[in-house]
Amino acid sequence: MDVGECDFTWFKQFGGAWKVGGCFGRDTLMVADPLAIHHILHTQGYAYPKTRESKTFTGLAFGRGVSWAADGTHVKHRKLLNPAFTTQSQKAFFPVFRRVAALLTERWRERLQEGDVTEFQTINVNRGLVDTTLDIIGEAVFDYHFGSLDRHGAANEFSDIFHNLWAESNMFPPKPAILFGASWAFWPEWILHFVEYLPARQFIRFREFLIHGKRLGKDLIQEKAVGAEKGQSKKTRDILSILVDANESADPADRLPEDEVLSQVTTLLFAGHETTACTLTWLMYELAQHPEDQQRIRDEIAEKRRKFTKNGQKEFNTTDFESMNFLNACIKEVLRYHPISPWVTRESAVDDIIPLSEPIISASGVSISQFKISKHTPVLVSTCAYNRHPSVWGADADLWNPGRHLDPMLKEKQVPVGVYSNLLTFSGGPSGCIGWRFALTEMQSTVIELIENFEFAPPTDQGKVKMLRVPIGAIMAPMIEGRIDERTQMPLGVRPLN
Repeated sequence: MDVGECDFTWFKQFGGAWKVGGCFGRDTLMVADPLAIHHILHTQGYAYPKTRESKTFTGLAFGRGVSWAADGTHVKHRKLLNPAFTTQSQKAFFPVFRRVAALLTERWRERLQEGDVTEFQTINVNRGLVDTTLDIIGEAVFDYHFGSLDRHGAANEFSDIFHNLWAESNMFPPKPAILFGASWAFWPEWILHFVEYLPARQFIRFREFLIHGKRLGKDLIQEKAVGAEKGQSKKTRDILSILVDANESADPADRLPEDEVLSQVTTLLFAGHETTACTLTWLMYELAQHPEDQQRIRDEIAEKRRKFTKNGQKEFNTTDFESMNFLNACIKEVLRYHPISPWVTRESAVDDIIPLSEPIISASGVSISQFKISKHTPVLVSTCAYNRHPSVWGADADLWNPGRHLDPMLKEKQVPVGVYSNLLTFSGGPSGCIGWRFALTEMQSTVIELIENFEFAPPTDQGKVKMLRVPIGAIMAPMIEGRIDERTQMPLGVRPLN
């Protein structure tokens, strides 16, 4: 069963809000109603923090970075990170996106040359995209070369650590592990600090990732500092440099301790790597299934290239990216149809009344347009159910249809929810994804590079393959039904163009 199937069933049965039983008799409120989500994430944003168990897990997996931080600490983290994610700052990363995507093209062309280039050959596109996004995030975040796409595949400890990190850490946890994680809601926070030292597989893998990530970040900060003292530092504006400069120039009360600065490295490594790679993987899958959409993007790219070449421009720029309407419609549709994270986890810090855009029938059989929620109630905002809400996205919300995003009337009837195109995929409110522009430009650049150089189709050498969205930790990963033991993958037929 795909992740989200329960959400879709419950949403159709109960409407935009429902209650599910949790561990230890602790009920959880689930919501997919846009007005309820707006209230939780925007109107009362800081009144709905992460649950204690969610915050603990985030700290174990990513460190004490912006995804972990809450309340005043979260405000400080966002304030220091904001300079690195302005529209102007993003322009410095554009050459990195284009260069690394072109290297993926080179690797795949070499691979395809080993066979018949006139026929489709099967490639696991997910692995290539994972390597691509890791190399991009390495250069953009801290001016570091991972070399995942290097021709000879040089060994890299980070590539090895990252590979199937989530699948090997969180997939199909045993029942005792589920109960153990749920019990964190009742533990004092000072005890939860020691969970990371337990000898279970997921804690060992996460601890290894954090140790290596923070060590790398510390070494690079020291290297940049020594270079600056000797007058030998490069004029780079990678995200780590911007963050360190912002932290050093901040008022003492607003500065982050070293561990929280280094945790931004591990947080951004994951947030800008595996998530974007999986989204791109699902987009390539949908374009392989819908060749008419794939060709329409290819035609749009060719027309744009013809126009700027005629004007003496040599390569695409960010303005060109934004003007490719159908390309962006397909990116929006994959973010809607295959959201990388199925839920946003919160907890009510206050007694509250949550409004609804559409009435639901209560357990007592009464039609209600709002309902009360008690303090400390866990809340699960269903990204996957909201992203397929027919009142928001149309009667065909359960189907792939990029054309919906070209309808100028679409947004007029929507309640503001998400940070990008009103999708919930990047979350929303004060805790919305700070790097959404980075991820968007990264995806635009990669899709243009691949569609201009290759044709994609379903694989023909593996029989009938059904892809599943499997929840592993914070992401919905692509896996083959009946072959889950092979972990994350996406086999597609690929044929070079020109």
